[in-house]
Amino acid sequence: MKRVLILLFCLTVILYQTSAQQWVSTQVEKRNVILEEFTGIHCGFCPDGHKIANELVEANPGRVFLVNIHAGGYATPQAGEPDLRTSVGTSIDASSGVEGYPAGSINRSTTPWAMDRGSWASVANTVMNQNSPVNVAVKAYVDFTTRELITEVEIYYTSNSAQSQNFLSVFLTQDNILGYQSDYGNFNPTNWTQDGKYRHNHALRMAISSGGAFGEPIDTTTKDHYEYRKYATTLPGNITNLDVVLYNLHVVAFVSETQSKIYSGAGTPVEFDPNLRVDLGMNDLTVYPTGYCFTSINPKIEVTNNSGHNITGFDVSLLLDGVENVKSFTGNLATSAKTTIDWGDIPFSATGVYNIAIQGFKNINGNSETDMDFRNDASSHNGIGFKSKAFSLFNGEFDGQMPDNSALDRSINPKFLMVSNPRCGANNSAGAVRYALHSSWGISGLPGYIVFGEAELSKLTQHFLCFYYAYSDGSNGGTAPQIKAQVSEDCGETWNEIFSITAVETGQPSDPRYMYVPASSDYKLVQISMDAYKTKNVIIRIAGIPGTSGNALYIDEITVGPSITSVEEDVKVSDISLYPNPATTEIQLGNEKYLGLNYSIYSIVGNVVAQGMNTNNKFDISKLNTGQYYIKINNEILKFVKL
Repeated sequence: MKRVLILLFCLTVILYQTSAQQWVSTQVEKRNVILEEFTGIHCGFCPDGHKIANELVEANPGRVFLVNIHAGGYATPQAGEPDLRTSVGTSIDASSGVEGYPAGSINRSTTPWAMDRGSWASVANTVMNQNSPVNVAVKAYVDFTTRELITEVEIYYTSNSAQSQNFLSVFLTQDNILGYQSDYGNFNPTNWTQDGKYRHNHALRMAISSGGAFGEPIDTTTKDHYEYRKYATTLPGNITNLDVVLYNLHVVAFVSETQSKIYSGAGTPVEFDPNLRVDLGMNDLTVYPTGYCFTSINPKIEVTNNSGHNITGFDVSLLLDGVENVKSFTGNLATSAKTTIDWGDIPFSATGVYNIAIQGFKNINGNSETDMDFRNDASSHNGIGFKSKAFSLFNGEFDGQMPDNSALDRSINPKFLMVSNPRCGANNSAGAVRYALHSSWGISGLPGYIVFGEAELSKLTQHFLCFYYAYSDGSNGGTAPQIKAQVSEDCGETWNEIFSITAVETGQPSDPRYMYVPASSDYKLVQISMDAYKTKNVIIRIAGIPGTSGNALYIDEITVGPSITSVEEDVKVSDISLYPNPATTEIQLGNEKYLGLNYSIYSIVGNVVAQGMNTNNKFDISKLNTGQYYIKINNEILKFVKL
């Protein structure tokens, strides 16, 4: 990708303690956190890192400041993808000791600096409880006409530094850069736009201070020393062909004891003429369903004009599972005034996870203006809903998509998901639901639910809940996970536990650094009688609950209906042969006396997947999923395997 030459004009004014301190505190303060996150657009777990970093900021307002550094192979763009790399970031990444992405440095305080995202919070809390010898304050303002950015930094030493020379780094970051991002598990759903683009926030764009990646010198580092530094920077129109949008900028400044240990720092949004501000803020007033059963919803929002002038019109979109419904406002909304947008009662039912998203704001003042603060432009609600009496027999495979009338409830434990690459399912199937177990995820004891319903059990002749599981501790020495099954007769308002087991280890990962991938033969079968509910309509959920640590737990092939062994128990010795077995496209009977008779092919859980008349002793199985099946003809049953 063509790189744009950036011409910068920087003016630095350095004043010492003879100048009057304005913003920086002169009292001893705790260290603030500078989190340099090493990330990339082709890193599927990086959105999880972004979310963890954002949660750290939200939990510690004014104490944590983010610099997202795109570097390494995962940051290399393909055609049409954003190039967020910088020479400054590449230098920091090279010095960080990063071994995998995402990773992050908390004040460059560990060796190596880069650490796994599971450690950020604990290391950050340690740093924030330590006194800092120096306090930092920063202000920034940009002129939209000249594109001149003025950055002012104040530094005050409340005690002597351990080094006679320290370093000041001042970085420019940018929010809301839209473009491609890999995401293995929808880890950070609020960062996606309705047209499928990812919001890249806190992206490092350039160093404002001299000295590049590691800052410029501070030559006096003793108690009561004060410095004021001012930078004037003419901002380019774009960097690596990405627009430098003036109202999406932040400045982060920090002081390092050496170039590898950050004392403390501060950050600020880049301010501009308030009369030019265009910002509509959204407050979601919708009352969302609390249970799993509902038939309608009434979306409603309150909109506040945070702009520096009146707004005469705008559009806002409601999306119910992706179906758009646009509402328009026309009038005269003064600065700080509010208005309510109400879609009314809309019929709506779901068959699993649903999404209700309200997104704005477009066509502001006749499409002449753009909302400058994306952070208050949208509201999103993910929920789970089921239709009444959705099924009786249930066969839940997890081979790339969720079965109808089922969902993964990740509200308590988000660290589980459906996976199918590499092949890992029971009964030679492709996919399964995988739970992460390692202690670094911080999810010990937190249930992740596989939910399905509503089951009309009265229509079944046998009433069993069946599933397979596989589990590996991976030599981590943790307590084993539990698996529980629960039933609700009131649409998820209350639950009755019908089963609980502590998982037994079934295998080991090929490499302890990676996730365990079970063979089909590793899986253990669990069968639970549901006779107590055989006349009921119920919603069912299976919970995987991680222990103190481990590698991975898999759950697969969930069924409601007959016992999985019930078909097998009917198998008897027969004088007919079946070949080839296993087969890929076709199986054949070896006895002509069965010509003209009706046949049925059953899945391993007893569901009929094909039937008809035997006209030539040959049966097409090309459309069947990989796994174990039975063919029944003349009351005789033979087992075969589809590859």
